Amino acid sequence: MRRHKITGVTPESIGESLGVEAGDFLLEIDGQTIGDVFDYRMMVQADELTVLIEKEGSSPDAGELWELDIEKDADRDLGLEFETALMDEVRLCRNKCVFCFIDQQPPDLRDSLYMKDDDPRLSFLHGNYVTLTNASDAEIERIARYHLSPLRISVHTADAALRCKMMGNKHAGKLFSALERFNRAGIEMHFQAVICKGMNDGVFLDETIERLLGYKPGAASLAVVPAGLTRHREGLELVPNFGTSDARGVIKQVEAWQGKCRAKYGSPFVYAADEWYILAGRDVPKYETYGDFPQLDNGVGMLALFEREFLEGFDDLGLCDFKALSKEKVGIATGTAAYMFMRRLARKFEAIHTNVKINVFKIDNRFFGETVTVSGLLTGGDVIHQLQGKCGGLDILFLPRNAFRAGTETMLDGVTREALAQALNINIRIGSANGNEFYKELLQAAGFAQNPTKKV
Repeated sequence: MRRHKITGVTPESIGESLGVEAGDFLLEIDGQTIGDVFDYRMMVQADELTVLIEKEGSSPDAGELWELDIEKDADRDLGLEFETALMDEVRLCRNKCVFCFIDQQPPDLRDSLYMKDDDPRLSFLHGNYVTLTNASDAEIERIARYHLSPLRISVHTADAALRCKMMGNKHAGKLFSALERFNRAGIEMHFQAVICKGMNDGVFLDETIERLLGYKPGAASLAVVPAGLTRHREGLELVPNFGTSDARGVIKQVEAWQGKCRAKYGSPFVYAADEWYILAGRDVPKYETYGDFPQLDNGVGMLALFEREFLEGFDDLGLCDFKALSKEKVGIATGTAAYMFMRRLARKFEAIHTNVKINVFKIDNRFFGETVTVSGLLTGGDVIHQLQGKCGGLDILFLPRNAFRAGTETMLDGVTREALAQALNINIRIGSANGNEFYKELLQAAGFAQNPTKKV
């Protein structure tokens, strides 16, 4: 029998009213063992259930089994919290993908950066992409039966043999029977195809798009993403970098499919990642192209959304009296991919707020290699090395939020915001990932009053 330790009980919840406490163990619901969070969530949706609890060792009722008969509204939770979000161990990746970014990292980073998860439960809970190569037939059936929607699935190619080769897993070709089962179950599916030059591009990409469209209405969107290649590929298969003409070809191919999909389904379905447009030297598509931004977590449409949000700041505050602004100099450090984009926004800001000067700094990624251009993979060491002696006269330097570990002020290589500030002798701020909020942060950094006065 599996025992799930309860680490907390929500105040005024059903669990608290019945005397369940942190430290107790959940054993069964309606006579069934709970395997993980999916089982738990489905079982507690009943309006009548029987819960078996084992009291924890230090309580007066230690070791007692409490059988609790519960009547409730079907959508009301029990208020129990557990040691892990999954109520189980994370399932690890069994693949050896030729483009795996984790395999291309240098040694001596924190352990969590080397962990490869490939867990369908994390796809449902957190939007992680999964390959499904480690999911058994029984697990596929359970996902379909529980209607775990939406799911985000890494496909890469519709050619089963090529998928096995690219992912280094002989089971990788079994994906498509699972997609058919999910489609029949009414599960919404979002896909990604990481593209390697000379492998799954060209006609293979056409075949992939065409096959995935066959899983509609479940098939909701597809992101076409270039493989991220670092300088740490010793012992790995040679994968060429895409060039400008290659990127333009991929964009042309994707846009042709978007036209077909709009005509037939009313939406583009397939989207080229922002990196393709930057590499091609083209502006990203207009905001309206992305609809409800189904692939935003994959970085698709991120620049278009940020720009729209940023420019909305002009609408919100553009009629204000900016005499309260001091003549400040502000810096923005970003990766090479977003450099020209941020320069353009900075010039628009300066055109309206003429007593503010914004310097945008391009940080080359020497830690992973200069073919890695996204700001989310910048390191503190690269920022310090490349900006040393260049921040004189600046009052504030902004770094992007995604360059720091979620919920912290620590960058990928362990360098903190405070350490950056000391090394560069400047006030470092972490800029918002929301364009409108970042616009306001720039104003505030330039000495703008919190409550501006509207011009009459």
